[in-house]
Amino acid sequence: MQGVLSTVPRTRTDLHDWIETNWFPLLLGGAIALLAAGNAYQFLDNPWHVSSDSALFQHGGWYVTRGATPYVDFWDLKPPLIYAVTTLLALLSGGDMAVLHILSVLIASAAIVAGVTLVGVVNYRLTGNGVASVAAGWAVFVVTTLFTYPWAGIRPKYMALCFGALALLLAVENRSLASGAAAAATAGFWHLGAPLAVLVTAMSYVDGGRSGLQRTLTGGIAVTALVVFPFALTGSFVPLFVEVVLTPIYSAGSYSLVSRLLEPIYEIGWGVALFPVGVYGWFLTSDGDWSQYWWVAVGGVAYQMFFFFEMAGAIDAVLAVPFVALGVGAVVAETQAPSRRVLLLGVVVLLVASSLHWNEGATTPVRDELDDLQQSFGTVEYGPLAERPPDTPSMQTIYWEQRRPATCHYRMDKKQRAFVHLTDGTVQEPTCGRWPFDDPPLPWLVDVVTSR
Repeated sequence: MQGVLSTVPRTRTDLHDWIETNWFPLLLGGAIALLAAGNAYQFLDNPWHVSSDSALFQHGGWYVTRGATPYVDFWDLKPPLIYAVTTLLALLSGGDMAVLHILSVLIASAAIVAGVTLVGVVNYRLTGNGVASVAAGWAVFVVTTLFTYPWAGIRPKYMALCFGALALLLAVENRSLASGAAAAATAGFWHLGAPLAVLVTAMSYVDGGRSGLQRTLTGGIAVTALVVFPFALTGSFVPLFVEVVLTPIYSAGSYSLVSRLLEPIYEIGWGVALFPVGVYGWFLTSDGDWSQYWWVAVGGVAYQMFFFFEMAGAIDAVLAVPFVALGVGAVVAETQAPSRRVLLLGVVVLLVASSLHWNEGATTPVRDELDDLQQSFGTVEYGPLAERPPDTPSMQTIYWEQRRPATCHYRMDKKQRAFVHLTDGTVQEPTCGRWPFDDPPLPWLVDVVTSR
């Protein structure tokens, strides 16, 4: 007993030294514990709930095992890699939708744990400081939906966090081929993974010259070809292009500036304070020499802008928050006193906890008042929408009853209905992906490129 007590940290300096020695298992174990607790709590409160988006992805995977073609037999604007995952899970589940949901939750949780841990490892490669790396990894959880929502099913953005963080780590380690492949996979899960692929390519060129550039491009092109080739082979490349590329461009929403400025605070809560801290960290650690942290600042600025323009929920910060977290890790690493590093780690934990209460607390008067204020300035508008048939079943019903709808439009989100209306389509059509313009695809694309 005396030996055990002697190992317990008694001061903040002792605690710092213990964390410095055990930073990786602490980072990984903390992430696993938080995901397990979040999933368990939500499941006990609302068992077997599956969100509408997750129901589409998981049902789509099951539907593919029954002969359906993505973007033809069911409409979606997300890139196709999520369906590669859910199709595999559907096969492993044996067609049991409850088992498919459990597997999806496990994969979603594993992807988030991996992403958070990889952010911490990237920070360790940059700073060599264990306490700072735990702070950086755990700072990602300021987006509380990362540990309070996976119980509702799989989402592409969880996978994008995992592969995006992996791509950055591989780029930092000058493993250009694998980095390019991981970055391409990130874009294969979510559109906003594409800028990260550009960033990783630039990192490889800066560190490895033309050879690094070529290897990164080779890895990225190989993964892209593997993703796109099945659609080209089956003649469904045009539906893929129409829904994944054109829809986000032509059905973008409009919003008021004030409402959009309030959105990050409303979605994240008090933890949004970590964002300016992260920005400060980019500049603090550079000290006039941007050779190590230039890509953190470039990626951070870019993804803050993407988050601002594209956010429809806190989860849209999933590729912005890793760059913020690396800035937070830099601030902790640059703090000289070990006891203050531990204190800053405690502040990170406190801000994550405060964001959890902000979003999940029984009473949230400040958040409610902010919501009212935001609503007074207007919400996102998508223009005229195709009418939703009144007898459209919910995605949950379609999922659990394993339905095969007569129409390819059954998710019926606003972007989908806005694009259908814009292109004079109908939500009753049996198959999707028709080319919406008078000119054929190739002449249309040439005209678009040459006219700009």
